[in-house]
Order: sequence, then C-alpha cells, then structure tokens
Amino acid sequence: MMKRLTYLLLVFLAMTSCNAIYEYEGDCDPKYRIEFKYDYNIKYADAFANEVKSVSLYAFDGNGRLVYQKTDQGAHLGTGDYVMEVDMEPGTYDLVAWCGLEDGSSFALPVMQAGLTNKSDMACTIKGKKSGGQITVDQQIKPLFHGALNSVEFPDDEGVHTFTIPLIKNTNSIRIVLQHISGKKVDPDLFTYHITDDNGVLNWNNEIVPGNIVNYEAYYTATGEEVLSKADSVPTAAATAVADLAVSRLMASSNARLTIKRLNGQPVLSIPVVDFLMLVKSYYKQAMTDQEYLDRQDDFYFLFFLQDKKTDPDDPGTDPPGGGTNPDDPDDPDDPEADYTWMNTYIYIGSWRVVLSNTTL
Repeated sequence: MMKRLTYLLLVFLAMTSCNAIYEYEGDCDPKYRIEFKYDYNIKYADAFANEVKSVSLYAFDGNGRLVYQKTDQGAHLGTGDYVMEVDMEPGTYDLVAWCGLEDGSSFALPVMQAGLTNKSDMACTIKGKKSGGQITVDQQIKPLFHGALNSVEFPDDEGVHTFTIPLIKNTNSIRIVLQHISGKKVDPDLFTYHITDDNGVLNWNNEIVPGNIVNYEAYYTATGEEVLSKADSVPTAAATAVADLAVSRLMASSNARLTIKRLNGQPVLSIPVVDFLMLVKSYYKQAMTDQEYLDRQDDFYFLFFLQDKKTDPDDPGTDPPGGGTNPDDPDDPDDPEADYTWMNTYIYIGSWRVVLSNTTL
C-alpha cells in the first residue's frame, strides 16, 4: 500500500512540476523571448526605452526563407523591461530586427510573407521625392534601428529561453551653422543646403545597397535668434544661419558630400562629410574603428565661418583680375547680394575646434 501511494505521489509531482516552476506558462513547452538593447551609442548606455518606438522581428530558416514575423509598438516599449514573446518552433534561425517603421513615413520594407520571402529580398528603403533616378529627402526622418543575430538555436528544452538583439541606429541629425567672422547677421534663406550620399537602401544585414543616391536637403532653417528663443540645447550665436538635415546610415567608405550654395547656384563650400567627421573621433578617447564611431554617434554639429569676397584693386593676381578678399567691416549692412566664401582656417564640429590647413573644397 505504501509503495502504491509513493508511486501515485511521484506521478502527481511529475504532472504538476512544470506549472509549479513556470506558473504563468501553464505547460512544459519551451518559451522564447526576445530582448532588444541599444547601447551602441557614444554614451555606451542602453537607450532602448527612451528612443525606440516600435520593433519588427523577422526569423529566417537555414535556407534564408522567412518563417516568422512579429511587430510591436506602444508605450510599453518604454518601460525599461520590455521583452517580445515569440511563438516559434524549436530550430536554428537567423533573426533580423528593424525598429522605427511604425508608420512607414520615413523608411519602408517590401511585403514580407512567411514561406515566400527570402532574406535577400529584405531591403529597407528611405522614402522621399523621386526624380531622375534620384531621391530627395527634405523632411525630418524618424529614427531607424537595425539588429541581427545569425544561427540562433531555439532549444527544445522546457523553460524560458531569452535572446538579446543589439541594435545600431541608422539615422543621423546634422546641424549646420553659418557665422560671419565680422559678427553681422547671416540670413539662412540666402543659401541652399545639400548632403548627397549613396545610402538610400539597406539590406537585411544593414549594409548599403549601392546605386541608390539620395539628395538630403534642409528640413528646417532659422536664424540664431529663433533657435535660441526655443531654448535649444545646442549653443547657437544669435547672428548665425541655422539649417537642420537628417540622413540615413553613414559609412566610413562613403563619398557623402555637404554642399552649401547661394541661391544663384554659386557654391559657398563643399566638403567630404565623413572625412570631416573623422577629424574629431580621437577626441572621444575611445578605441573604435571609423565605422563604429559613425554608428555610435548620431548627432553632428558643424559651425562654419564665412567672410565676404570683395574687389581688391591692389591684388592683380586674383581671378578675376582685381578680385580678392578685404578685411570685413562689422558696420557694413547685410547686403543680400554679397558674395560669401568659407574661411577655411578652422571650424567647430560638435564642441571641438578643428584647425584646418590646405583644405580642398
């Protein structure tokens, strides 16, 4: 009799042990959860809860076919303890996450269908105005994040299995400030601002798909007074011209170029963006590659100094003859017809002062 009672007790414990240990699951099947982390930034701190508004997860099998997808968004992503529960079969998968696609206003993926879509078909494309094979973006694009884990084993063992996907931020904010060396006011509406780069499409692995040129234009221009009146966190001199641009992922090998022109099309300055950004990387005192710096930093600030081009009759060697640069008079009125040039002696990038020499525009 005692042996029979012992046997029944063991059977009962076996039937209830899963519930006792994993009460909220209710069975012994394995449970899978995905966490997201965004600490690949210049502060090395996890900012997922503060910056990410939506997540889209895609799982591909060993043949690269989509087998599972799930999207989530809402205030609960900002609680600090968000996890995504996924209902998947045990197996080995490649996981890809795109975050920030909630309304499709800035970036878009093709229609993804389980069993039909291949990983190589996944192309995240920036949205803008198309003309002549080129896309123009003149709006503040929403933050876009990417993450991936390859060959992740989802075990068949009972319990809760959690996998963490690290994210990279692909979007960048760039503020251009033009300041006259004399201190006189600079009108932002006298200029056009452009950044041109071949980064309109990103593949499943967050690499640039070449041949998709984007012309980024300023989505916001103002005087320094207007910026300061809004209590902006970036210090801006009152007499300056301010322009904000937003661009997609910058690559260390990129030929991205910033060009500022007068309204008549005459260039004021033209610089290679990435080369200039690299001038301040060493100031952060962190061991990182050029690409890591570009991926960690997402907020850039350029301050350029301008001066007037004026006719100098005592300088016959200028082109055209007699043309040259005289010292600027701070009492001169702000002439809308004045011809500006960049004084390429030094600029500020972020809070760092960079001294330039023999710079080619």
